[in-house]
Amino acid sequence: MNNIKGFSLVELMVAVGIVGVMSSVAVPKYQKYKVNATRAEAQSSLSSMYTLQQLYYTENDQYGTVTLDSSDPPKFDPNDIQFPDNNSYKYKYGATPYSKIDGSATDTDAGNVFFKATAESKKVLGSCVKTPGVKDTWCINQDKILLNDKTKAALPCKDSDSENGGC
Repeated sequence: MNNIKGFSLVELMVAVGIVGVMSSVAVPKYQKYKVNATRAEAQSSLSSMYTLQQLYYTENDQYGTVTLDSSDPPKFDPNDIQFPDNNSYKYKYGATPYSKIDGSATDTDAGNVFFKATAESKKVLGSCVKTPGVKDTWCINQDKILLNDKTKAALPCKDSDSENGGC
């Protein structure tokens, strides 16, 4: 009597098929999760930049220039706002104070009562991007309006300052 124990080829192929179907569902969900986590970095950093600007405005009656500082911890200069610019960030950040809402003047002596801060992803985020090749860009203004949709720009943020490059 032959009493050999083991799996048949059919059983193994069924198991491989089940694993394949499960991974075909899980991989896109994981990619979307990863993109949304990356986008949360931009939202959090811009909110921090907004808070720094509001604190500066409270003390100086105008918004300050944001200096991106690569030192960790950042060095503080009383004439500007330091924001860490670390290579581990997935976004490039920028901020500009304005004396006019349309962004036409940046004279520091004019009393900058408006500002915008932007974040642009350093690369295209995942394969779930609606428009291929578009980087994810965000903009926040002095009213704490955080935008990622270029059709809803709020000055001084312009249409080109925000683009939904995520899922």
